[in-house]
This record gives sequence, structure tokens and C-alpha cells, in this order.
Amino acid sequence: MIFHSRDFNLTEKLDYYAAGASVFYGLYYTPIRVFRLEQSKKERLLNIWTWTCLALYAAHVSYLTFWRWDYTYNMAANVVAGIVQNILWSWFSITRYRKMHKIWAAWPGLIVAWIVFAMSFELLDFPPVGGMIDAHSLWHLGTVLPTYWWYNFLLKDAQEDMAVSSSSSSTSSSDEEDRRPRPRTRRQSSISQILPALGEVPAYPPSERFFDPPRPPKVFRDRLGLSPLRSRPKAETMDSIFNQPKPVVKIQDEVKSALVQNAAPYPLPEGKRFQYGTAGFRMKADLGLDHVVYAVGIVAALRSKRRNEATIGVMITASHNPAEDNGVKVVDPMGDMLEQEWEEYATKLANTENALFGDVYEKLTNDLLVDPVHQVHTRKSRVVFARDTRASGPHLIKALKASLDALHVEYTDYGILTTPMLHHMVRCHNTKNSPRPFGEASEAGYYKKMANAFKKAMYGRKIKGHLTVDCANGVGGPKLHDLLKYLPNASNDGIDIKVVNDDVIKPEALNYEVMLSVACNNSLLIIFQCGADYVKTKQRAPPSSNAVPFERCCSLDGDADRIVYYFIDDNKEFHLLDGDRIATLAANFIADQARIAGIGDKLKIGVVQTAYANGASTEYIQKVMKLPVDCTPTGVKHLHHAAKRFDIGVYFEANGHGTVLFNDNAIDIIKSHDPQSPGQKHALESLDALTDLINQAVGDALSDMLLTEVALAHRAWSPQDWMNTYIDLPNKLVRVVVPDRNVFKAVDAERRLESPAGAQARIDHYVNLTNRGRAFARASGTEDAVRVYAEAHSARDAEKLANQVAEVVEAYGMRAASKS
Repeated sequence: MIFHSRDFNLTEKLDYYAAGASVFYGLYYTPIRVFRLEQSKKERLLNIWTWTCLALYAAHVSYLTFWRWDYTYNMAANVVAGIVQNILWSWFSITRYRKMHKIWAAWPGLIVAWIVFAMSFELLDFPPVGGMIDAHSLWHLGTVLPTYWWYNFLLKDAQEDMAVSSSSSSTSSSDEEDRRPRPRTRRQSSISQILPALGEVPAYPPSERFFDPPRPPKVFRDRLGLSPLRSRPKAETMDSIFNQPKPVVKIQDEVKSALVQNAAPYPLPEGKRFQYGTAGFRMKADLGLDHVVYAVGIVAALRSKRRNEATIGVMITASHNPAEDNGVKVVDPMGDMLEQEWEEYATKLANTENALFGDVYEKLTNDLLVDPVHQVHTRKSRVVFARDTRASGPHLIKALKASLDALHVEYTDYGILTTPMLHHMVRCHNTKNSPRPFGEASEAGYYKKMANAFKKAMYGRKIKGHLTVDCANGVGGPKLHDLLKYLPNASNDGIDIKVVNDDVIKPEALNYEVMLSVACNNSLLIIFQCGADYVKTKQRAPPSSNAVPFERCCSLDGDADRIVYYFIDDNKEFHLLDGDRIATLAANFIADQARIAGIGDKLKIGVVQTAYANGASTEYIQKVMKLPVDCTPTGVKHLHHAAKRFDIGVYFEANGHGTVLFNDNAIDIIKSHDPQSPGQKHALESLDALTDLINQAVGDALSDMLLTEVALAHRAWSPQDWMNTYIDLPNKLVRVVVPDRNVFKAVDAERRLESPAGAQARIDHYVNLTNRGRAFARASGTEDAVRVYAEAHSARDAEKLANQVAEVVEAYGMRAASKS
């Protein structure tokens, strides 16, 4: 557990070596106890066995260190050693119980059975129950009881040996006619040498009860000054051992003073309350955001110390919000979102008056960093940050630097980046010394990694036609232009991309969704309608795309972490290929490559969705693609966490935010599998390329775009072919205003209402009356409203079902309000 605290190259190796040492020691000890190799007459066998085990462990460590860091081999070696122990202990229990007829003699075999049962949860995975309990947690819970149980067996086994040896000694000394010298075991010799003053060791009959912890014989307790195990220690003893007061750290006055002074240009607006949410802080840039950004700098500094000097990221962006908005969020060491518990600390600091920054920082330091063993609070802080192209960005960066300077933080300003690029940089910094470095922490490193992987994945494949990319007049525009410098064009087995809406000069053009008309030479010119959010909500292509029928088009959002595809047909009808479609395409491609490579049966590939995913996509994945689907509550953090439970987990929200995760087992299998044909070799190389092409830290529009193009080229599909894989069920979204949204509690990944009582039964009634009906209601996270989603076989039925569920929500909301 200690070595898991931070994933360095050294700590990961120590984790493997420590686990191996534990398992190999069990393998060493088991034959000694089962076959009594500690007896003097078996000393030669004991020596041979000792040197054999030492040699095996040395070879194991040497192979992992000097030959190959092989996860599959490591797991296999530990499993084999464990199976040998389990077989020996099971046999020992059977023979021992038959001889002694005492229940505790059979405990080792029962413990083995328990461990096998608990391990089945790890092998036979299932989705979390109630969003809380999953198979992995039950496996860990199942290991608690055997530890206590095994400890009690060792005590009873030792006491039985002591009782037998004492009885034998007494019998031989009283029998004058048959006094014969008896060989002394190593254990007896050791006891007499170590405890010569204890005198005769009395027999202690073992208890027959399962979990009655036996006490040491009284003579042991008296002469060693031990109190009985069952008696409670004195209160002062417990206090001295477990309740020592935490040391109090005083922050230097100059640091506290600097925090207050540097915050002076960024006051807390009167009457404002800020809340860190899923996307961090977002608001109008001129309504106190600079104060919030200053506070986030303090959070990042504390977080870096808490994570053992890990590099923490700070991104200043508001994604798809209008240009006058901005925001800030913290990126954790592996490129994922800030740990939820720390969102509270960010909220606390953001609402702190300037004059109190020093005191609050001191309190949080003592609450979060003070450790009697490790001087956590004295560690360095490392932060990297970037911004998008919004006009307010430079001022907010200045506020961030002010707080970092006050705390003497080591920081790197990456300038203008997409949000996924900063996540990439953070992960690169924190894995550069690990067995699997994520890449080079630079813009050029990001482009090279993606371009090289794309070239490798495109080997033997060809893209049809060009792709039009709408960059939402955001940071994705200039960064896509930079990426294109590294990518081959179509004539060189690459891709031709037409970039539109890449104007970062006019700040008002960012993510524009509302039609603007301006006078131009006595005519009207439509401008700025662009971005993934515009395309998804308006269900139309940006006018600037000028796409011809069946031409592939895609739109990014403002910070390039979301993407949706679309096309128009011969009748000028618009067709959206959203996140659900991207997920099915990616999962289909990956599963197909795994099957061709001959490793499909070794990998657990799955798709993660939310309740908002169209039911037709879920049915297609499960019934046609034959892949498991896991449903989670809304929010990328839930999807990302669930995807980690698969060897290869694909997740996308309908809005186009998502990625693919490959765990260590999947990467090891892909890299180590020996291909048996050219086809298998090509498929393995394609999968290996995907592990670099896909930004596994976070959803990345540029990365997802190239993944989509490779998958389409593999199938030689047009956008129409892609659309024809399944037909979306008509659906309807309704917003219902209620007096108190907290009355509505959702369970089962937000698909069912737990309260108000009776509401879900009414919803089920209407769903059952609807052809292919599905509906759910979930409370908004930001306002007193409930979102209702409904889908059905026809658009008319979907709208009818949505209205019926909305009426149920409204009625139960009013009923709850009247009772309160």
C-alpha cells in the first residue's frame, strides 16, 4: 500500500518486489510447517529448500529488473506460488483434522476456500451496486477475515507444539525405567536459548472455538511483564500510543504576509459565493474570477505537497461557454480531475477574504499536510498551467502567478494550450521516471507522439475524401494547424483536413451559437455560428462548413476536449454522429483488431455510458457487438472511473466528450503476444499504435478525431455507412421547474427515483404502456429543476412519454412542497 502512494519507477518496482517477497515467503514457509523441515534430522532438506527459494526469488527479481518488466509473467509467477501453497495447506488440514479431531486443525483449508471464494469477485466482475459496492471492493473486504483467522491458527499451532513438547518432557523425566535421550527440535532449542529464565513451559490446551484468541501462558506474561491480551490497556497507555496530539506547524510570517499582499489586486466580490463543480469554477470573467484563480493557485500548491511533490496542473478555460466567460480547474497528477474531497478545499479558499488567506493556508496546512512521521508540509510544490484564447486569460494568469510566487512554487507557464494538452503535460511530468512514461512534456512532444501513432495505425489503410473541421474559433484552431505540420497528407497515406472557424483574433466569435447579422456592402452576412455545442443543440451544420452531401465534417468545442461528427445527405438533411456513435465505432474497431490479433479472449473490452445514451446504441453494443455495457451517473469522472475496470474501456458522453483507456494488462498482452500470421501482426501493431494515439488522460478532440478517421478507414466506411449501423430511437428532453430539487433522489446510475415514494412506480406505469419506451428523471445539480429524458419507438410516443413523466415530477414536487 505504501508503494502505491505515488507511482514512481522505483515505487512500482518495490510494489512488485514486495508482493513477490510475501508470496515467495509463504511458499518457503508452507513446506517447512507441513513436512516439519525445522526438525534437526531434516536440517539438510531445510538448507536445500532455503537456498532453492532464495534462488527462485533472486531469479524472479532479476528477470523483472534486467530482462523484461513483464506484468503477465509477474502475475503468473505469483499465482503458481499461491496455488502450490493452497494445495499443501488443504492437504495438511485434512490429514491434521483426521488425526486430532479438532476444528482449528482444519482452519488452513477453510481459509484457502474462503480466499478462493473472495478471489472469485475479482475474476467475475460486475457493475457497482448503488454506485458504492463493486467486485473489487468485495475482494479486498474478503481478505480482512482470513488475516485474523490465520493469525489465530498460528497461535494455536504454536501452543499445540509447546504443549506436546512439555508433555513429552514430563513423561520422559518421570519414567526412570525408560529414560532415553530424545532429539531436540530446532524450535525447542531456540526457545530454551532465548528464554532461559522462564523455566518450564506449562501446557496450554488449545480452545475449540473458532475465533477465541488464545492468551500466552501466565508464566510468559508474568516474567515478561505482559498484560493479558483480553484486558483493556490503561487509558493513558492508549492515549500515549494512539492519541498523540498532532504537531502544530506555524507558517512563516513572511509567507502569510506575501499571500495577503499579493492578493490585494484581486478582492473577493461582496455577496458572491463560488462553488467548485465538475468543470471547476466557471463564471463571467469580470465578476471576481481573478480572486478565485488566486485561491486556486494556493490549492494547487497544497495538492502538490500532499501528493509528494507531484506536478499539478491548472487550466484556465470555460470550454464551450461564451467568450465573456472564463473558468479555472485543477488537474491531478495522472491527468485526471481533482479529487472530489479537495473540491471542498478549493471552494473554501475561493470564498476567503484576502486578509485571511495566510491564516486559512496555515490551517489547511495543519489539516492536510502535517504528519508526525513525514514532513509533508516542507516539501516543494510544482505546478504547470495554461490558458485558452479568451481575452481575459492573461489577467487571470497574472493572478495565478501572484499566489504561486507568494508560496515559492516551482511553476511552468505553457502559454496557450487546449485543455487535453495540459492534461497530457501533467501526466508526462509525473510518469517520466515510471516504467511506462506517457511522453514528452512539450507541445512538440504531444504532436510527435500523436502523429507517429497515426502513421503507424494508418499502415495499409486509406482515408476517403477530406475532412472539414470546425474549430469553434477557439484554441483548437491554431493547435490543429500546428498538428497538421506533423501529419502526412492524403497523397502520403495520411489525411487532408480543411480547417474552418479558426479565428482567435475576434474574441466574440468563440463558440458562438446565436445568429448574428451585420451590414456588409448593403447585404447581410451571417457569422460565427460554430462549435460542437451549437451543432449538437441546434442540429445543424455551421454555415461556414459549406459541406457537400456525404462529406465528413466535425466540430470541436472551445477548448478542444469534445467532438461531434455530422454530414448532410442528398436532400440537405442534417445527420449527427454524436458521442454514442463515436463510442460504438471505436469499440467496434478495437474489438475487431483484438479478434484478428488472436487476443480477443484475453481482453475484457467494454463500453461505459450514462443514462442519456440512446437505447439503440446500448442495444447495438450488447446484441450486435457482443460487448458489455456499464452505466454510470452523469459526469466524466464517473465514466472514467468505470472504464478503468475493463482491460480496454471505451467511454463517451453523447456531447462528444470521451476517450479509451488501456490498462497495464492490455498493454502487456498487446506488446508481448507472438503473432502467428501477417494479419495478426498488423492488428497488434494497430492496437499498439492506438495506445499512443489516444489521449488516455482525458477526452481530447484532436486525438478522438484521428481515432475516428483510422476506424472509418479500416472499414472503408462513408459517414452514411457509419450512420446505418443502427437507428437512434426518437427521444425528448424536458426541464421541469420544482420547488425543491433535493426531494428527488436518483439511484441505479440515475435511471430510477428512490424518492419521492411512489414517483418511480408512476413513471414505470407510463413506460410500460409505451412501445420501446424508456424514461428517467434526475434533479439538476445547479438549479431547482428536474431533467426528464424519454425515448420511444416514434417521436410522437417519445414526446408523449416525456410529458407524462414531467407531469409526475411536477405533481410529486408540489406534493412534497405542500407537506413541508
